[in-house]
Amino acid sequence: MDKDSLQFYPTPSALSKLAWSKFKDRHFVRVLEPHAGEGHLAKACPDNERYARNMVLPDCIEMDITKHSVLREQNLNVVGMDFLSFSSAASYSHIIANPPFNAGVQHLLHAWNIMFDGEIVFILNAETVRNQFSKERQLLGRLIEMYGEVEFVANAFTVEEAERKTEVEVAVVYLRKEANINSELVGNILDGLQEDRTNAESLAAGYRDGEELAIPNNTIENAVLAFNAAVKAMRQSVMAEARAKYYENLIGETMAVLNGDVGKEAADTSVKYVQNTMAQRYDELKDKAWANILRSTKVTEKLSSAAQKRLESEFDRIKKFEFTVQAIYGFLCGIVESQGDIQKDMMLDVFDLVTRYHSDNVVFTKGWKSNDKHRTAGMKIKATRFVIPGHRTESYSTCMPWETRQMLSDFDKVFAMLDGKAKPDFGLNDACHHHFDSLRSGARVSSDYFDIRYYGIGTMHFFPRNKKLIDRLNRLVGQRRKWLPPEGEKVSDAFWLAYDNAEKYDKEVRAEINKHSRNRWDNPLDQLTRFADEDERRENAEKEMDKALTTVLERHGIDVDSMLEDGSSSQGMLLLAA
Repeated sequence: MDKDSLQFYPTPSALSKLAWSKFKDRHFVRVLEPHAGEGHLAKACPDNERYARNMVLPDCIEMDITKHSVLREQNLNVVGMDFLSFSSAASYSHIIANPPFNAGVQHLLHAWNIMFDGEIVFILNAETVRNQFSKERQLLGRLIEMYGEVEFVANAFTVEEAERKTEVEVAVVYLRKEANINSELVGNILDGLQEDRTNAESLAAGYRDGEELAIPNNTIENAVLAFNAAVKAMRQSVMAEARAKYYENLIGETMAVLNGDVGKEAADTSVKYVQNTMAQRYDELKDKAWANILRSTKVTEKLSSAAQKRLESEFDRIKKFEFTVQAIYGFLCGIVESQGDIQKDMMLDVFDLVTRYHSDNVVFTKGWKSNDKHRTAGMKIKATRFVIPGHRTESYSTCMPWETRQMLSDFDKVFAMLDGKAKPDFGLNDACHHHFDSLRSGARVSSDYFDIRYYGIGTMHFFPRNKKLIDRLNRLVGQRRKWLPPEGEKVSDAFWLAYDNAEKYDKEVRAEINKHSRNRWDNPLDQLTRFADEDERRENAEKEMDKALTTVLERHGIDVDSMLEDGSSSQGMLLLAA
């Protein structure tokens, strides 16, 4: 979206300060900025005068999704995209905005309709207030006359600091809306709550057919309907509680209180109580609703446990969005668009799981990436066998532990992806479920991609059945970690000869390393796996590994110096071949 299509005119500092100064109540409990842009107006929020140490930053709505990251970098919460579809403003004490001039009146009237109790400040085109040719503008005029005031400002967008200049005169409109919890106004607000009728066809066309990480349309729409019903019932409940307390106060006190036998319990029936209670319960409902989407089967069955955790680590950001069909599809489409990166990260997770526990699970190669100090050492998972410890079962167990099943499920998902399938026909989890007793007896059991053998001490041995998939994983990870050259890079035959024969030379490399290692703790074989995240240890280990690899490769007649020269080998083009 370009600036003109969204009428994006960042609010200059002086105009921002003027707008904020219009608020009479300086206790900013919860503030909404419906057209946040890049945060120019929102970040001008003055310190809360009563609670300066707990300054309240506005919640933001912004149509241009590319600006969301800019807003979050300023610690601003992004709660939605389209203000005109935003309906849950009952918890906000203040709304401030610089909306598109061509639709300012519609946006201000919407703010008035959805606000429960509080103050509104909008920056509008002055003509919107002066030229009342439409019913909407006439209604705005009556609201200003009855509930507010307006100040006209010339040249507000022609000052030097204005990022986009325009000679349009503006009107800074202030409105104060007061709610009486016993009036019909509240009932009208509640009765006006509408269901989100947005459908999948209007929001997700072009995405649904290709989605792997998706949820059926009716599931999404039903979830939104249920959420809206819960919100409406919650609001009615809060109002009923407030009314009950109000009339209870009119009745008086119990005899025990009058006699001083027990203390009097304060019954809060104020508007602030209603607002704060609604805000708390509304946030709880959003938390539950978004959690249900993130934990839906259609999402979790495609993600590894680590990928699911990474997604859930963003939950505090996700749950702030209004729970609408539009927001849910936006979230899902974001996952779909980044699906390639998600899958690559899942492959890295499995690779790291295999390599972290046992140095015998890997072989080492000369790395492609280098710096002034040393050349990195690449790793490959062995295509013959690898071992993963730490999965012991008790004698009375009837199945593998939950953590083991999670690990096996991750293996199934990743190797099915490498094989171009949605899931294996008979995966590791299936093998362990159907042949648990045989496994505990020491039998070798087969799944689609691995034979496995289990030992009572909790060690699992994996025997790859398709070495091409192991090679594909190694090459994908090697390229991601820059141990291997980028796809299409011309590479000498010597480089690929050394890479392809790494498992063949492994015993010699280990023997060469052991000649110069005093004990296992300074042995590069362990340091490159066990301490992979510690830069200093890894750097020293890579230097020693590079020396050992050079010695062995030269022993086999491979010219190490020529390994990194440009070549015409076609193998470099096969890195990601299926």
